[in-house]
Amino acid sequence: METISAMKIPTVVVLMAALLQPVSAFGETEWIGGARQWSVGFANESPHPYCRLLWDSEIGKTMEFRQSATETFWLVAKNTWDIPAGTKTEVTLTDRTVTKVIAADFFDKNTLRLWGPASKGSAGLKKIIKNSFAGMPDVQITFAGDEGDWTLPLSRVEQLYPTFLQCLKRLEAGEKPKQNSETQPF
Repeated sequence: METISAMKIPTVVVLMAALLQPVSAFGETEWIGGARQWSVGFANESPHPYCRLLWDSEIGKTMEFRQSATETFWLVAKNTWDIPAGTKTEVTLTDRTVTKVIAADFFDKNTLRLWGPASKGSAGLKKIIKNSFAGMPDVQITFAGDEGDWTLPLSRVEQLYPTFLQCLKRLEAGEKPKQNSETQPF
């Protein structure tokens, strides 16, 4: 009897997590896969759809990579932040071998954009995404001010590579999320 009860709890947690996924502010995200606090979604945001690779700490912190046909974003957010518009700061990223200071800019009141478009070395952002799918170690992020350090679990994202690649192929093909319409059965 214990085995059945123990199996029900994780199933309920997984189902609730699937139902409570965040959505894009201006468009709709079609969530196409997820594992270990990570989710992959296709955001049909006009005029530029993008793929989302989102980590949700389940305690108010999120980290997200967004990749469109023209640009790549790295966003970190906390639901209790109240970041003033126009804020520019720096954060420090540390993995097993490298420590790097990068620019971080206001994105919205709860979100910083790391490696903004004016940042030197922003090509490193796509390299981080690529390396995370190749088994990159977790990265520690240190913020200016009184926010404590975060550990970003990039080592957990490897198994989602096929799903993210599928999303990027949809993006390249210009595909839109499937519409549920009774007038168009196919």
